[in-house]
Formats: sequence, C-alpha cells, structure tokens
Amino acid sequence: MAKELLTDAAIRNAKAQDKDIRLSDGSGLYLLVKPNGAKWWRFDYSINNKRKTLSVGVYPAVSLLDARRKATEARATVANGTDPSDLRKSKKVELQLQIENQKRIEAGKPALDSFEHIALEWFDKMMANKTENYKTRVLAALKRDTFPWIGAYPIDDIKATDLLPVLQRIEKRNAIPRQLHGGAALR
Repeated sequence: MAKELLTDAAIRNAKAQDKDIRLSDGSGLYLLVKPNGAKWWRFDYSINNKRKTLSVGVYPAVSLLDARRKATEARATVANGTDPSDLRKSKKVELQLQIENQKRIEAGKPALDSFEHIALEWFDKMMANKTENYKTRVLAALKRDTFPWIGAYPIDDIKATDLLPVLQRIEKRNAIPRQLHGGAALR
C-alpha cells in the first residue's frame, strides 16, 4: 500500500472552495470536499480496463480508519476479479427482495421466486381456458400436495431430493389396492 497521506486533523481542517477538492490518502482512496462543505470518501479502481469510482461514505460518519478499511476490502474484491460496485448493487437488490418478501408473507402472499409463487403463476397461465371444476381440482391438489412441503422454498434451491418425499406422499395416498379392481391383479 502507498504511504497514507491524510490525518484526522487535515480532514477536519479542510475548507470548502469554489470547486471540488481532492485530498488523497494514496492507493486510490481520497476525500472529496464539495463546495457546500460536504466531505465524501471515494475509492478509484480499475477493473476490466475500466476506471471506476466507489463511494465509501461521508465524513465524519465514516472515519479515516473506516474509509481505509473499506478501501482495503474493495481492493481485495477487485484483486479477486469482482467489481465492488456490482457486489454492492447485488446486495442491495437482495435486501430489497427480502423486504418485499417479508411484506408479501405478512400480507398472506407467497414469497417472490418461491415454489408457491411460481406454481401460482403457472396456474394462472395454464388454466386460463380450463373449466372451473378442473381449475378447482388442480389448485386444491397444489395446496394439499405441494405447498405445505415445498411452497416456501426458493425455486432455485429445490433439488430432486426435496421433491421425492412430496411425490412419495402423493403416490402413497393415491395407491389403489389391486383387489379393488374386480379381484384381478393389475399388470
């Protein structure tokens, strides 16, 4: 790492001017002092031959030590071939999905991208031109046979080993003894 150039005293004493001022701490980390007096931490990096800038926080909420730690983490992420900006965006999307799913569950709806959500979308699409009696039976079967067991699972996480017990329960319940078919064994 390059020599660290900033001190807490230098940051506190930095005064706003007519234009943005950059106070470098080395290795891509700098404090951007805006004309309105706001002090923003920034980290410049390159990934895939493109120069990018990552916001690290606002001073004094993010101290010099915290800004250096965040820049070091971002530098390690870049060294692993991952764009820290993309990583931050994906975490934000994941958090928004969790919040939306919590709201849906509290409202009695299935979580987005859960088996139940996808199955109900399939149901709406495939049952549009079916009779009411048939739709009622199919929906009842889904609610009885699958939703209690795998309905809340994220669709991407469902494996064959998750489906097998569900299918075995259905098979066991619907098994018809051979003797009920006129005494003749089914072949």
